[in-house]
Amino acid sequence: MSAPSPSSEKSFSIWSTLNPVIGTIMGGVVLLWVAAFVVKGMGSLRPKPMADSPPPAAAAPAADLPLLEITIKPDAANPLAYDTKSISAKAGQKVKVTFNNTHPTLPQPHNFVLGKVGTKDKMMTIAMSAITLVDKGYIPDSPDILAHTNLLQPGQTESIEFTLPAAGEYPYFCTFPGHVAIMNGIVTVE
Repeated sequence: MSAPSPSSEKSFSIWSTLNPVIGTIMGGVVLLWVAAFVVKGMGSLRPKPMADSPPPAAAAPAADLPLLEITIKPDAANPLAYDTKSISAKAGQKVKVTFNNTHPTLPQPHNFVLGKVGTKDKMMTIAMSAITLVDKGYIPDSPDILAHTNLLQPGQTESIEFTLPAAGEYPYFCTFPGHVAIMNGIVTVE
């Protein structure tokens, strides 16, 4: 009597199903990036300034309010989230956000995009569709965007200044594909 050979036994593993699916998705993303590179050349990999977008609407800064300076970076525990999830400001106060993309364990590009009051769900949907915006640094063209940094590679820092004109909750998020789900926060203006 002989023992069954290992090759004659069939076994099911979730990974035998997931590996081809994950590989196909990753291959599709790589092909998209390669196609953008071939069509647009090396310049397609660098974000371009949005020269045709109007400056954010802003109220005159309140003379008695100091400049609010905030530094945001990827969270130490979860580098796909911001370390600051909420910011408080006063209506008319000038805000300076410095985004510092430093986190050695997961080198990912990130940005900081600020939306208008009441647009959190809309802006999250727009950010999820930004996967095709390689040549724009994954920044969607939207009148609901008040201010943004460029897409920053690990080790890069950029500061932006803006004034929030009215009370409300202003959403902010990263528009690099997939990051918006957990890399977001709210500026609450009183």
